[in-house]
Amino acid sequence: MPAEITRIFDFPYHQLEKYNLPKAFSTKYDGKWVSISSQEYLEQANAISRGLIRIGVQPNEKIAIISSNNRNEWNICDIGILQIGAQNVPIYPTISEDDYEYVLNHSEATYVFVSDQEVLDKINKIKGNTKLKEVFTFDDIQGEKSWKEVLTSGEDTSNQKEVEERKDKVNPKDLATLIYTSGTTGRPKGVMLSHQNIVSNVISSEKRVPLSYGKDKALSFLPVCHIFERMILYLYQYCGVHIHFAESIEKLSENAQEIKPQVMTAVPRLYEKIFDKIIAKGADLTGIKKRLFFWAVDLGLKYEPYGANGWWYEKQLGLARKLIFSKWQAA
Repeated sequence: MPAEITRIFDFPYHQLEKYNLPKAFSTKYDGKWVSISSQEYLEQANAISRGLIRIGVQPNEKIAIISSNNRNEWNICDIGILQIGAQNVPIYPTISEDDYEYVLNHSEATYVFVSDQEVLDKINKIKGNTKLKEVFTFDDIQGEKSWKEVLTSGEDTSNQKEVEERKDKVNPKDLATLIYTSGTTGRPKGVMLSHQNIVSNVISSEKRVPLSYGKDKALSFLPVCHIFERMILYLYQYCGVHIHFAESIEKLSENAQEIKPQVMTAVPRLYEKIFDKIIAKGADLTGIKKRLFFWAVDLGLKYEPYGANGWWYEKQLGLARKLIFSKWQAA
């Protein structure tokens, strides 16, 4: 483990040494959760690195990832790409074929990993107009090259020395990723982020998150092609959090009830919708139930962390949690 975390790919090594999670990531395939440990995560990431070197990927080469959902494979490929000095270009799966073509050409991506048939169909229509040498799929798709081919090629560890040499040459100030906007205001715009840009965010955020290190479970559903959720995934890795990837936004509630996460991240609009739904239910109550409900809401709105409101507030909060908030949490 490095004495100091300065590059993105240092996070999984830190996790292995400090927490060695039996389950680091979990994705649902065909109705069943499939997990990989900290050890398997790094073994597969190193296999991807070795496989990419074997197909000729050079330092500073751009490799795109387009996935309809967050999944184990995304993170394995991310570390595999970054530690050989190449750059990961994550792309929104929902943009048009025309924008795919623009981003792939603008970033000069030479390889792309895609999640499924829908994304693949869009790529196949425009790949002749790009510099793409190969397309690899996460899902097994008849007649297409699977990401497992790169993984299998990397099972031969004879070029691991080159992986280590390339890792050693990656400077914290080197470019790590090109993040493109979703293109809602014209052409997608690329943002250059270094290892240091992202690592410094993670290290600074760690001081603010109330996590139980090495024990907590997280549910991830925001697009990882956006820097917010991507940074959060590195933060979870840094803190030894077992990450579950939601199947979709539609199945978010179902997945949350299955795994009972201690933490998840969302955007304000989602929290507002949940809040509005809860308040609407409270408004339909009558009598003592309604009064208790809105007493608890008013109490919650005055919340301050770390017991700053004093013992009497904390006493009332404990009662509100037992009578009212526990029901919201269960739902």
